[in-house]
Amino acid sequence: MDFFSSFPGETWRVPRSHAPRVNRRLKDQILKALDPVLFGDPWAAWQIVRTFERRFAEEMGYPYAVAVQSGSAGLRLGLLACGVRPGDEVITVGNSDIATTAAISHCGATPVLCDVRSADYTIDPDLVESLITERTVGLLPVDLYGHPADVRRLREIADRHGLFIVEDAALAVGARDYGKPVGAFADVTVFSFAPYKPFEALGPCGMVVTPHQHLWERVALLSGYGLEPGIPEAPPVTYHHVAEGYNLRMAPVDAAVLLVKLPHLQEWSEKRRRIGQWYAEGLASVEGLVLPSFRPESEPIFRTYTVRVRRQDRDRAYRQLRERGIQAALHYVPPVHRQPVYRERNLPGAHQLPVTEMLGEELLCLPVDPELEEDDAAYVCEVLKEVLAAP
Repeated sequence: MDFFSSFPGETWRVPRSHAPRVNRRLKDQILKALDPVLFGDPWAAWQIVRTFERRFAEEMGYPYAVAVQSGSAGLRLGLLACGVRPGDEVITVGNSDIATTAAISHCGATPVLCDVRSADYTIDPDLVESLITERTVGLLPVDLYGHPADVRRLREIADRHGLFIVEDAALAVGARDYGKPVGAFADVTVFSFAPYKPFEALGPCGMVVTPHQHLWERVALLSGYGLEPGIPEAPPVTYHHVAEGYNLRMAPVDAAVLLVKLPHLQEWSEKRRRIGQWYAEGLASVEGLVLPSFRPESEPIFRTYTVRVRRQDRDRAYRQLRERGIQAALHYVPPVHRQPVYRERNLPGAHQLPVTEMLGEELLCLPVDPELEEDDAAYVCEVLKEVLAAP
């Protein structure tokens, strides 16, 4: 048997991602973009990464961008660039992926958990100030499932207390809030382009954006071994390390693929919003189901369409949807403070998260992908209604 044919993957009637189909459609362009990466000068290939950084920033309206190895790496680099040190505290949420809290811990700081809003599952600005102490240095809101957190309100709080904001927009590239791209009110914003994210590369990678030149320079420095770039008088073999950095740069192969896909990002984001509307209409007034609701200023892009199901029905609904060919998901269960790695650490705020706890028992993620059509969404709605109506 051919080695590469031994990984057929799963087949779903309604999958979470149609990346293989998109890649096949863009195959000629992708192969052309990969040619200099695979067959050209390896060092020259890194210019493809620089090109992607520049075009992404221009296309999405961000002043500065640094392409990195993953969204997780981007969060850590953003926190370090903002000056996070051991002993500091950073306020975030408990209903995100562990990458969010781990980025804080990896800097030697302590994650302080704030509860979230039941309407859109993002950090509740009304609760943030009660968690601020003399050790608090920043806020790390999460645009969960592609729903923008109210970072404009958080900006007001941060400015009053002298805090930075690093926005975890791993699932929200293409989302907007208050008429601006997500990240407009943060000091640093981090996107993920890993598989199953709204903008997919071939493997893990991400982007850090910022309006501040000094933070851009610091993230670029730390992501590239701490090697100071642009020293024209130095011989090519001379290294100038001005920081103990990391090797956390995006690979040229992913930058090449994303450059091909970038012109389609706005179109795909609009399609995700349209799919969200199909779900909202198809699941309206279903007993035992609560749909997300959003601030008027918020324009989510829906990494998934995430609903609340009665806790006694949620796990059964998840299993039966998957049995019917629908790639439903449970993100993120259990909340991070109940994960084994944190259970004994007693993170600050962990005992004051009633909404986070409720969502961990009720949330169900339905597939969203730009390749889905209205009849796909209708099928998901039909099956979910049948499941919830069954005794």
